[in-house]
Amino acid sequence: MLGLNKEIFYPHSPERVWLLLTNSRILAKWLMENDFEPRVGCKFCFYSQSLPGIDTSIKCEVIEVDEPLRLVYTWQDCMMSQPSMVTWTLKAVEGGTQLRLQHRIRETAFTGARESVYSQVQSGSLKASDSFILAAYLNGGWEEKLCQQLLSVLVEISSV
Repeated sequence: MLGLNKEIFYPHSPERVWLLLTNSRILAKWLMENDFEPRVGCKFCFYSQSLPGIDTSIKCEVIEVDEPLRLVYTWQDCMMSQPSMVTWTLKAVEGGTQLRLQHRIRETAFTGARESVYSQVQSGSLKASDSFILAAYLNGGWEEKLCQQLLSVLVEISSV
């Protein structure tokens, strides 16, 4: 399985961070427009305009909700033949919350060119530039979203 692991500390309670992951309106402020509801079985979409004039929807389904500790949902964008798995884990630590994001993608989830890229990763024949492209695909902008946008919204809602 390919995947992405991100961990970040926020100087806010798990309940406050949980709100940013599960409130549709707030989630849209830092991630994407959506029709999310925090209940098992909820099928929802994230909506994005990645390039001017090109609208993208990411189809998802909530698999697990353990408030305010863990949220799991599937994630299937137009480049994937099978859904990947997004897992958010929140842990109370001194002074705030340690948030962990895991985004797991099955090797068989890639279609066409993506399968070729994956086989090159497995064989070790992937060039550095191609490896960078694959890492960017898996990252999907999470670094900026988690370190800048989510933190900014956390500060904004904390002052309300």
